[in-house]
Amino acid sequence: MKNQIILWLSSLVILFLIGYIKNVTDKNYPVTGTFGIEGYKVSYKLDKVSNEKSTYKNIIISDIKGVTGKIIWYRDDERYEAEMIEIDRGLAGEIPVLKAGQKINYKIELAYKNKIYDLPQKDFVTLTFWGHIPSAIKILHFIFLYGGMLMVIRSSFELFNQKKNLKKYIVITSALFLILNIIINPLRNSYKLGAINNYVPPVLDLLEPGYLTILFLWVVGTILIFNNKMQSTVTIITSAATIIIFFLL
Repeated sequence: MKNQIILWLSSLVILFLIGYIKNVTDKNYPVTGTFGIEGYKVSYKLDKVSNEKSTYKNIIISDIKGVTGKIIWYRDDERYEAEMIEIDRGLAGEIPVLKAGQKINYKIELAYKNKIYDLPQKDFVTLTFWGHIPSAIKILHFIFLYGGMLMVIRSSFELFNQKKNLKKYIVITSALFLILNIIINPLRNSYKLGAINNYVPPVLDLLEPGYLTILFLWVVGTILIFNNKMQSTVTIITSAATIIIFFLL
C-alpha cells in the first residue's frame, strides 16, 4: 500500500510539472506583465484566444487612481478603439467578438499625467476568436485529457512495482483517450467552430491528429503488452512518445 501511495503521488507531481510547462510554453499563452506607475503596480494580461459569447473583456489591475485607457485594434487594416472604464481595482474594456477563426491585432494604451504606456510596449498581440465552449465541456475535456496523461505516467511507474497492475492501467489509459477522441473532442470542436445549431462541420475538422496519434499508440501498446511482448520497452516508448506529442499539441 505504501508503494502504491508513493507511485500515485509521484505521478501527480510529474503531471503537475508537465501541465505547468505545457501551459507556459504554449503558443497561445497570454502576454502578461507588471510595471510601476508612481510606486503602484499595474498588471495586465493580453489573451491570444477568446471563447467568449458576445464580447472579449480585458481587465487591467492596479490601485492607482486617475489612469485612463483604451483598447486599440486592427481588423483588415482598419483601426478601431474602445475606451476602458474604471472598476474597483483598475480598468476594464471590451471588444466585440468575431466569427470563429477570425483574428484581430490589438494593444492597450494607458495614460497618466500626460504620459502614455503601451501594452505591450512593442507591436500588437494577435487575438483569435473561437466559438463559446460550455464550462461542462471544458471540464470533461480537462478530466479526460489530464486523466489520460496521469495514467500514462502511472503506467510507466508500474514498472517499478513488478508490473502487477500494468495491464489494468493501460486499459484505463486507452479507454480515456478513446472517449476523448470519439466523444469529447468532436463535441468541444463543434462548439469551438461555432457549428452548433449553425452547420454540420466536416468530420476531419472535429478530430485532432495529435490526440488520434496518442490513441493509436496506446491501442497498439495495449495489444503488445497483453501478448506479453516487450512489456517494459513498449510501456516506456509509448509513454515517452505520448508526452512528446502532448507538448506539440
